[in-house]
Amino acid sequence: MASWDQIRNDVRSFRASVQPTVTTIRDFSFDTHNDRIFFLANDLSKSSKSPMLFRVDLPKPYSDKASSSSTDSDLDSDLDDLASEHHRHHYSAGLDQEDHDMDLIPFDPSTYQHFAIPSASPIQIITGGTGGSRDPFAAPDRNSFSSAPQPTASAYPGMGASATGDMPESSSVTDQILAAAPVLPWVPVLSEEWIKNSSSIFGHSPTDRLSFYQFEPQVNRLMFPYGAVIYTGSVQEDGKFEPQAAQTHSASASSPNHSYSHLVHNALAARINLVSVSGPLASPRTPFSNSTASNLDKGAAASSSTRADPKLGGSELDLVAFTRDQDIWVMTTGGVETQLTFCSRNRKKSDISCGIAEFVMQEEFHRFSNYCWAPSAPSRLRPPPRFPTPTTNVQPASPPQTVPSIPSTQPQPQHSMQHYQHHDSFSPSPATSSPNSTFSTPSPTSLSPPTLSGNFPAPAVNTSRTTERILYLQVSEAMVDLVVIPRQGMHPEFEEYRYPHAGTPNAVSDIQIVEFIPRLYDDDVVPEPLHKRLWGKASLYKMFPWIEYIVRFGWLPGGKSVWVQILDRRQQKTAILAIPLDCFMSVTEQAESSEQAEEELASRILVIFEERSDYWINVTDITHFLSPEDYILDEDTVSDPEIQFIVPSERTGFRHLYLATHSTREGSKIVPITSGNYQVVDKSITVDTKRQLVYFTAKKDSVLETHLYVASYARGAQPGNVKRLTELGYSHQATVDVVKDRFLTMYSSVDHSPACAVLYLRWSNCRHSRSPSPLSPMERRERRAEWCMWGCQFPKISSHAFMLREGIANLSAKKIRQAPIVSSTPLGHARSRSESFVSPPRIDTAFGSFKAGSMNSISGFLASHLLSSSLLSSPKSIQPQSQQQQDSGMVLSSSAGVGGRKSSLRFAPTTQASSSSAPPPPPPSSSSAGSVINAAHHPVAEFFTFMSSDNVQLHGCLYRPANYTLGQKYPTLVSIYGGPRSQMVTNEYKLPKFLRVFLATRLGYAVVMVDGRGSNDRGVEFEGQLRYRMGQIEVRDQVEGLQFLAKPDNGGLVDIDRVAISGWSYGGYLTLMALAQYPQIFKIAIAGAPVTQWELYNTAYTERYMGLVQENKEGYDKSNLLNWVNRFPDSENRLLIAHGLIDENVHFKNTELLVADLIRNNKPHQIQIYPTERHGLRDARVNEHFETLMFWLLKKNL
Repeated sequence: MASWDQIRNDVRSFRASVQPTVTTIRDFSFDTHNDRIFFLANDLSKSSKSPMLFRVDLPKPYSDKASSSSTDSDLDSDLDDLASEHHRHHYSAGLDQEDHDMDLIPFDPSTYQHFAIPSASPIQIITGGTGGSRDPFAAPDRNSFSSAPQPTASAYPGMGASATGDMPESSSVTDQILAAAPVLPWVPVLSEEWIKNSSSIFGHSPTDRLSFYQFEPQVNRLMFPYGAVIYTGSVQEDGKFEPQAAQTHSASASSPNHSYSHLVHNALAARINLVSVSGPLASPRTPFSNSTASNLDKGAAASSSTRADPKLGGSELDLVAFTRDQDIWVMTTGGVETQLTFCSRNRKKSDISCGIAEFVMQEEFHRFSNYCWAPSAPSRLRPPPRFPTPTTNVQPASPPQTVPSIPSTQPQPQHSMQHYQHHDSFSPSPATSSPNSTFSTPSPTSLSPPTLSGNFPAPAVNTSRTTERILYLQVSEAMVDLVVIPRQGMHPEFEEYRYPHAGTPNAVSDIQIVEFIPRLYDDDVVPEPLHKRLWGKASLYKMFPWIEYIVRFGWLPGGKSVWVQILDRRQQKTAILAIPLDCFMSVTEQAESSEQAEEELASRILVIFEERSDYWINVTDITHFLSPEDYILDEDTVSDPEIQFIVPSERTGFRHLYLATHSTREGSKIVPITSGNYQVVDKSITVDTKRQLVYFTAKKDSVLETHLYVASYARGAQPGNVKRLTELGYSHQATVDVVKDRFLTMYSSVDHSPACAVLYLRWSNCRHSRSPSPLSPMERRERRAEWCMWGCQFPKISSHAFMLREGIANLSAKKIRQAPIVSSTPLGHARSRSESFVSPPRIDTAFGSFKAGSMNSISGFLASHLLSSSLLSSPKSIQPQSQQQQDSGMVLSSSAGVGGRKSSLRFAPTTQASSSSAPPPPPPSSSSAGSVINAAHHPVAEFFTFMSSDNVQLHGCLYRPANYTLGQKYPTLVSIYGGPRSQMVTNEYKLPKFLRVFLATRLGYAVVMVDGRGSNDRGVEFEGQLRYRMGQIEVRDQVEGLQFLAKPDNGGLVDIDRVAISGWSYGGYLTLMALAQYPQIFKIAIAGAPVTQWELYNTAYTERYMGLVQENKEGYDKSNLLNWVNRFPDSENRLLIAHGLIDENVHFKNTELLVADLIRNNKPHQIQIYPTERHGLRDARVNEHFETLMFWLLKKNL
């Protein structure tokens, strides 16, 4: 029997063996104009593993449409002639396309253009050998070869001469294209010198992280928060970037200011209620007819609190909005701040907030911000204005004059921008202003620049200052339950926050708009911000009494209207509304309006989409609004549509895309863009309005894999015509650049670490459009909007491609794939059934002894290629190299083509490996006791599919124990989550996410995962099995999966008499349910942070799946774990409960009530409390302790 010390040493040894060989890359942004890609990634070569900002410069010849390869264009006619009849039948019938019919153009390496200068010397990609270190993000040396040591075959187990054999014919064209794609160098956007200097100036701590950035290609501007400082800067054409800190400037004492209390006094004197019936709060920062505009008093709100949720915006994209102390602020790139809202009333704790999403909106609806800028229209590319802070002899400008306007519900004539630019007074922007707004107009003298003395020049004042707008939600949580969480220590403290428990009141949100002119320097005099909202009969709560949540909102193109998606309390009814800006009124305007005027405004609020569900509405981020010039008109359309947009709907049982059109005369109608028994994934879509194409992510070919697809919403297009653009056998996360016809895909599988590639798209000339006579502009637009039966709207994959990072193959995968334990394979998982899925990785096959060296360098990722199983099937495409080049490793050779525009790229293999020197292949086990856990060596997942007792197909995943021997049975651990909106069994990379699973296999356990009924992306009916009965059906699916694997025909690896189960959160809840419902199957249950009584969890999640408490008493009782306590086993050492004491999501009270009932029923149990942990275990020492406790319990009792 293993002791605690032995288990602890095993855990520590395992954790020490885990090597961070794979960087995390995320948040890609295309710089279309300059052909760059920005992204965040972990630099493994640095001691700090925090994300940093990088860029990759894409070679110009590939991205420039004028320099497209002649091979691509020459192939068009031949391909079209050969495939014309096939395309006619294929697209007219609306059949699904197979992987081999992706219209990929043939690959010709001789035409492949390299990114080097045509006259440059051949470039060697450094393979990161075992000797020496190299900056992984530096560009390859263009003038000389590297002297990096050459790896030998003996350093890479399992790689002999057979690796250089013939390539399997199953290699796809995408494999071939990417096999020759060069790996582009990464360039750190922030230099080490800058990081060092900024840290010394602003006191950044080692824990500060760069977790977010925003790039605006219209003005080439980057913004990111780092620590407590927000940085902005313009990216130069050559990629140089010098971020400047936006420092807070203190207001001058000579500035005329109104205190906040004075404004509140004015509001009360005007008999304005700060909390109204139709919404939480009427803003006190409204200009009144008897007051003058003044500088804004930052007061106590301008504290040192962190600026949160920053966003670049403004008409010129030169302002940064952020939230602080429950309010919205805005500042210039120089740091001059203006407070826009006053919801908190300058108190640190308030029940009202502006621009900050409440708990359930973030946790359950995944909306993390409560404000958004109005659409921007920069006049030209230019650096942001920077105004130095004057320090002496400031002559304040004269106060502005307030010019009230008469509110009117009738539209007023719009003036052109030139009309305002020829006046010397401030005027609102005609593109975005409301015709019935009240504006404060400064006098001409107030626009003269202040007189400065000192070393600073006088800042120029823009005489055509534009009114900016921000749409935001004001949230009142006065009726929401207050949760108090104590914190331990010598001086005990406590946290308190609002948390709506199921069956209790939610927060109340009110949508508002703030119009303002930002201060450009500290002593700038601007009008007060003007707050507007929906009043009286135009209030959303008056028009839609069933509204409970505002789940999504934003601006319509053009900025003259906003859209809002609302949801009822049961989450079975939703509507999308379009609200013109004229419907929003200020306090003054509302006071002067009439009931008839409110009715008129209410009639202008349009319901442009509605949906109901018998289960629940899954809120997504897919909705996309089209600009009016891009509308698609049907032949039978009587009037022009007012609004057209792409919206998701699950009305057919699966989430699909629809083109929705709303007009006043015809109402709303929707046309399907996609259809079928598959799910469109909840990811943002990209729309190519020029070609009427929509790029989206879905699980059409396999429920285990996400892929990029394209469909057409042109007139006459069939929803069954959908084309996949990514390779089967991997899960993809794609970012599309429709301007340059390319997309970036981040892809991985259970056998390969994440890789990243940029692929280019191209289109054949449309036969349908070849007209003998010229077409008029109207005819061209109509022709463009029509679907072509030849499928010409769909792109092909071009031969141009680049790699940002190559994947690493799991060296144990081949043996496992060739001798699987379970013969069944999930349907649609094409690559796992094909020869290419079990073939050696591309580089292993093609280059024999070539292997990756140090995994701490980006070039070390050349161990294998994630998308490629082999090189070209025809060896003629690989050009032989000289012996000198062969001895130097992998060489990329470029030579000038005709006119210096073309170059050829050849891959030169390294020295050939001999069969005698090849080491024996590795055993088929996942790992050994002393092996290293990294991208090339980690446990291998085996997928299986089985039919449940009620004839439902379920997917599962099995991990063999490290000491696996054929024919033996092993103790088994079921790792479970099982709740809705989750999917654990997927073909994507699992390291380091599944480290605890890998540890279990190291210690001799088989690990089983099953996605039972209720899991994600299987359709509404499959997910809706949980409706009203959570905890009552999920465990049975786990048991039947175990019984399937325990059969001798399926390997018989699972010892059904030695099964444990473990999970966290909802998985902890199901772990306890499993022990109570099937104690004869599950011998040990280890539950972390479990929900024990659904009335203790939040409203949005609980009521979505369980219904309202008062309407489903029986369901809540059956799902209440406390009602199952008497069925827990009476034998000892079978139950362990772990919970963080300061858990902010599943509160510790859940475990407290469970333990009380266990004691009351005299049931044996163990409880482990972690006083400093929240919902997840974040501290490495705490994780080590929990894993030691967990496996000590398993070793001792299983």
